[in-house]
Amino acid sequence: MDVFQQYGWLLVMVVAIGVEAASLGLTSVWFAFGALAAWLVSLAVGSFSIQVTVFLLVSLGLLIGIRPFAVKGLKIGRHRTNADALIGQQGFVLKSIEPLSRTGQIKVNSQIWTAVSDVALAVGEKVSVLEIQGVKLVVKRAEKEEI
Repeated sequence: MDVFQQYGWLLVMVVAIGVEAASLGLTSVWFAFGALAAWLVSLAVGSFSIQVTVFLLVSLGLLIGIRPFAVKGLKIGRHRTNADALIGQQGFVLKSIEPLSRTGQIKVNSQIWTAVSDVALAVGEKVSVLEIQGVKLVVKRAEKEEI
């Protein structure tokens, strides 16, 4: 049993954890688990090829098998920020909107935005934000249950 192999697996584990802490992508943490498994095997078995096989099987197995569920469960990379957070929000029309020809203004979350719609919307109507095109919000008339 080579002491350097054992410390090598611990070093790989520490590096993988460091990379994960820096990136937060839920990718290299699985290699840290693989290195831990290889280190445990190195305590019992001296064969480096078995250690490498265990490292690869555990790392890739966790990466392929668990990562998709972990990413979905933790909602990594799916937080709307800034203007994207307006999608799905509701507001009301301040300046009427004519379909496809003229922009109007709406107020959403105490902010006034230029808006367009494919239907005519009168002042005071409730609207829902569908998407953002440049600096304009694309809106639709809010459904009764949305209000």
